[in-house]
Amino acid sequence: MDYKLNASEWRVLQALWGHAPQTLMQLVSNLQRSTDWSASTIKTLISRMTDKGVLRFEGERPRLYYPAIQKQDAAYSETQQLLSRAFGGNFGLLMSNFIDNAKLSKNDLEELYDMLKQAEEGL
Repeated sequence: MDYKLNASEWRVLQALWGHAPQTLMQLVSNLQRSTDWSASTIKTLISRMTDKGVLRFEGERPRLYYPAIQKQDAAYSETQQLLSRAFGGNFGLLMSNFIDNAKLSKNDLEELYDMLKQAEEGL
């Protein structure tokens, strides 16, 4: 599924993926500690995300909020959007750009090599 999450939505989901469920007041308090957002901004964002289907709630007063999507699914959707938008769907170009511009340690390169070997063995 294609979620098209903005940076603010990612912040809310990160807060919930780590500690769900949360009441609205808990979520507002937690987000205000790490952002400069007002309570009304957070409440509006949560309402829109619920309407969008990426958050869900249970109960009434207080409602308990949960992420309606898995972190892995959101990350996959974001990766596919980046691949399509920035690299025209060319995975090799994405990897080349990443390797050329990232500060990869020897350990990072070994992990990447191991992942590629496992992928090749799975073909």
